[in-house]
Amino acid sequence: MAVYIGIDIGSTTVSAAAIDTASGRSLDHESASNSAEITSASDRALGRSEWDFSRITSTALGVVRTLVERVGGDLVEGIGVTGQQQGCQLYDPDDLEPVGTFISWQDQRAKEPYREGSYLDHMAELGAGHIASHGPQGFAASGCPLVTGYTASTLTWLKLNRELPAQARASTAPEFFVSRLTGTVPVTDVTDAAGWGVFDVAGGGWNWPLIEDLGIPRAVFPDIAGSCAVAGTVQGGIADRIGIGRGVPVSVASGDHQCAFAGTVSDYGETVAVNVGTGGQASVFVPSLQGLRRRDGAIDHGDLELRPYIQDGFLLAGVGIVGGRSFRVLRDFFSRAVADLSGDSGFAADAEAMYGRLVQLAAGAEPGASGVRFAPFFTGTRKDRARRGQIDGLDPANFTPGNLARALFEGMARQLHDSYSEALSTGAAQRSVLTGSGNGLSKNPVLVSALEAEFGMAMKRAASRDEAATGAALCAAVACGTYESISDASRKFVKYES
Repeated sequence: MAVYIGIDIGSTTVSAAAIDTASGRSLDHESASNSAEITSASDRALGRSEWDFSRITSTALGVVRTLVERVGGDLVEGIGVTGQQQGCQLYDPDDLEPVGTFISWQDQRAKEPYREGSYLDHMAELGAGHIASHGPQGFAASGCPLVTGYTASTLTWLKLNRELPAQARASTAPEFFVSRLTGTVPVTDVTDAAGWGVFDVAGGGWNWPLIEDLGIPRAVFPDIAGSCAVAGTVQGGIADRIGIGRGVPVSVASGDHQCAFAGTVSDYGETVAVNVGTGGQASVFVPSLQGLRRRDGAIDHGDLELRPYIQDGFLLAGVGIVGGRSFRVLRDFFSRAVADLSGDSGFAADAEAMYGRLVQLAAGAEPGASGVRFAPFFTGTRKDRARRGQIDGLDPANFTPGNLARALFEGMARQLHDSYSEALSTGAAQRSVLTGSGNGLSKNPVLVSALEAEFGMAMKRAASRDEAATGAALCAAVACGTYESISDASRKFVKYES
C-alpha cells in the first residue's frame, strides 16, 4: 500500500481522507465540526468572523489521528493540505506563532463605512489605475472582483485601523496549518495566492505595483512556491501526536476549490464541475489563456473568477453567489417562524432537522415549483452588491414550504448553470460531463435533479467523498513522485459511482 492523507481546513468542517495510490482506492475519511469560531455576539452583528487557530489546529490533528488509527500510521507516505483559500492569519516571523485571531473569508469588515464610502471603495480609489474596465469592480490582473473576505481586503482594513503590527506576516488557513505541521515559514502556491485578491494571474506572481498603491507592506506577503512541492516534513512531536512515522513529507497547500476539482474530475477537458458546500462554484478547466475573450488588453472573464489551477492551467469559475448559505437563509426563516408562532424559543436547538425536512418537502413538490421562482441573491451579486433576493409567481395555491424550497434549489441551479454559460461565452469549449461534489449535493437530491435538468446531463459523483481532502492527498502523491502531475493523478485515481 502507498497511503497519502489529505486534510481540508474548512470553515464548517475539518476533514481528512486517506487514499491508497497502489490500488487506486479511497481507504477512509474522518471529519469534525470546526467549532473554533470566537466571534462575539456584537461583532457577529457587524458581520465579523473571527476564529482561534490553535483550536483549528487541535481539531485537525484530532481528525487525522482518528483516521490514522484506522488505516495504520506506518503506511502513511505523505500529507497534503487544503482549505479556505481566503482569510487572514497574522503570525510572528521569529517564532511562527499566531498574532491575533484568524479572520475568515466570511468576514464582512471591508464593507464597513470608511470616509465617503467603504473600505472596499477606498481600495478601489487607491488602486484606480489597476481597475478593470469591464465586469464587476476589481483589479484587472487579479482574476477576481474586489470583495470583502479576500486577504488583501482584510489586510487593508487592519492597516487603516492600525491593527497590522510592523513585524507581522500574513497567511491563509491551509498555508498556516502546513507551517504548524512542519515548523517551516508559511509559503503559498498560485491557487492560494489568487485568493488574496492582489495576485497577477497571467504573470504568476504578486502584483507589486498594485500592492504598493494599496499601501500594504511587501514583507507581509509570503513567498510563492510550486504546487505539489514538498514544503517540509512533519515535526517529531506532531508525528507522535497523530501516530505516524517521523519525517513524513508535507506538500505545499493548495486551494480547496482546485483540490475539489482534482479529486472529482478525471477528464479536465470534457467536464464542468459543480461544488456546493457553504458556498458554491461551477467550474471549467482551460489549459491556457489563449483564446479567451479580451478587452482593453486584459482577459474579460465577466462575472466569473479566473483562478490558477494546480501546477498549470486555469479554472473559469462562477463563485459564491449561491451555496449552502442560501439554503441556510430559508432554513433559518422557517426555524424562526415555528419558534415565534409556537412560543417555543428552544426550537432553534433542533434547527438542523429542518434541512432534511425542507428537502423532503421540496421532493414532494412538482418540478417548476408550480410556477414559483426564487432568485437567491440574499447578499447581492458580484456585479451588483445592492441586489437582493426575490420570490415571484406566488398564488394562494402554490404558496407552500415545499414549493418555496424547491424554487430555491431550482434558482440555485439556474445561477450555477449561468456561470457555465458565461464560461462558454468567454471562450471555453462545450463540456459533455457534469460532476458534483460537496455536502450541499450529497445531502440534497432535489438540488442534484435541478442541476441535471439545467445542464441537460446526468451528474456523476466521485466514488471518494471529502473531495477536496482527496485532491490534497493527490497533491501529496505528486510531491512524493507517485504521479507525474496533478492531471495524471486525477486521470488515474478518480473514479465515479456506478
